[in-house]
Parts: sequence; C-alpha cells; structure tokens
Amino acid sequence: MFNRRFKISNNNNDNIDFIYANSVVENIRFALISLNYIFNFNDFNKGIYHDEHTFYFFHIQSILTACGNISNVFYNYSVFNGKETTARCARLRAQFNVTKRDFPLIFQKEVRNTNEHFDERYEEFSGNIGDYNVLDKKTDPNMREIIQTDPHLRTYDKQTRIYHTYIRRNHSLQRFEYDLNELRNELNRMLGRITSNPIFDSAWDVSISNEVVK
Repeated sequence: MFNRRFKISNNNNDNIDFIYANSVVENIRFALISLNYIFNFNDFNKGIYHDEHTFYFFHIQSILTACGNISNVFYNYSVFNGKETTARCARLRAQFNVTKRDFPLIFQKEVRNTNEHFDERYEEFSGNIGDYNVLDKKTDPNMREIIQTDPHLRTYDKQTRIYHTYIRRNHSLQRFEYDLNELRNELNRMLGRITSNPIFDSAWDVSISNEVVK
C-alpha cells in the first residue's frame, strides 16, 4: 500500500484505522490537486484537454469521486458486512472527530448523485436541459441569465468558484450551489485533523522484502 507495508498489531482495529486514515488523506490530496488546477487554470498546459469545458468538468468529476471515497470511509451504508462496516465507520468518525455537520460539502451525497446519475436527470427534464456550462467575466450577460435561469444540469462559474447543479431533495429536483472555495477549506481542515492524529503514522514498516524504503 503506497509502496510500503504496515506492521501487524495485536489490536487489529489499530491497523484498520491506520489504513483508512491514509486512504482518506490520499483522496483529500487528489481532490486538492484538482481544485488547484481549477483555481489556477492559466498556469497549466491545456493542450491535453479537448477544450475548456473538458478541463473543468474532468477535474470536478475527480473532486466528486474523491469526496465519495472519503464519504465511504466514514458513512458507508453498504449491505456487505453491514454491522461490522457500520461499527467501523462510527469508530473512525469518533477517532478522527469527523462529522457531516463539520464537513457538509465533503459529505454532500446529492451533488455526487447528480453527476453519477446524469442520465436520469436528462430523463426527468425530458431532455430539455443544458449541461457542461462554464461562466466567466467574458460571458455575455444575456447568456449568463439564460444559463442561470433555465434548467442547466452542470455549470461552473469561474468568477465565484461555484459549481451549480440540481440535487434531489424532498422528492423533487432543486438547484444547488456547491462552493469549491469552502470545499477546499473543509478538505484542508480534515487533512490537518487526520494527519495530526497518532493513528495516521502508527504502523508503517520501513522494509519491503529485502529493500529499505528511504
């Protein structure tokens, strides 16, 4: 795992908590990398992307996936190994003092669902919907108003750093503003909370077979 291995402990929970802590931190770093790209668009080589829209929504998808992976560590409702999984998630939340109240955007499942189930959203709007819009200071005011007024499933505003989408709530689709500035703050706070916990660095071994990791 991460080109290293972990020590066997008499208390198996210590090893499990250590593994999940490091998994969460890697996903936080993945999300922060994509946020850094989005927030510093002009600093990066855009040649590998088909167009500006591909650039932004590639990284937004990466961010949402990373947040989903983090959510699965702390709030996993899978039927597989149900009681043990529920107990593990509760223990990890307590161990690292992580709650949905403290990190509402990281654990905002509805935004991820819209991205994952975009086909269902298309059907619900009977195809009468726009998608993958990028707004900036050069956007024509009339076009901006149309995009923000009429149904458009996924829109990113470069000026405000807000991702506009639709989420399902109370049995209906509702507009939702996903603030990437605040998401970055949450990710950094969670990063500090986990990496400062003794569990995070508790079980690394220095060896792989006969090699020493430097």
